[in-house]
Amino acid sequence: MNKAKTLTIEIVKDRDTRKVIFRVFVSMLIVLSIVYAYLIGAITFNILARKSLESTVLTLSSKVSNLELTYLNSTNKIDKSYAMSLGFVDAKNNIFITRNNTDSVAIR
Repeated sequence: MNKAKTLTIEIVKDRDTRKVIFRVFVSMLIVLSIVYAYLIGAITFNILARKSLESTVLTLSSKVSNLELTYLNSTNKIDKSYAMSLGFVDAKNNIFITRNNTDSVAIR
């Protein structure tokens, strides 16, 4: 404890040391204030960007839902008469092949 008291007394008596310590404290206060302002600004801009992205996600998910609904409506319209109107024809004489033995080959 003696060393701390003597160091404190020397600092109090030495005017130049007090000026240096004061300047260091003021400099640190300024630097910390700038860092604080930067961090607050970064947080604010990140919050705004997040809200913007959330609204974009909502818009895109709405568009996707509309496209899914359009797709489902389109698939419900496809039937045999629609296919015939596009030029498709009925397949006749269908041949189905089953695999009974792995060594055999189906020949027509």
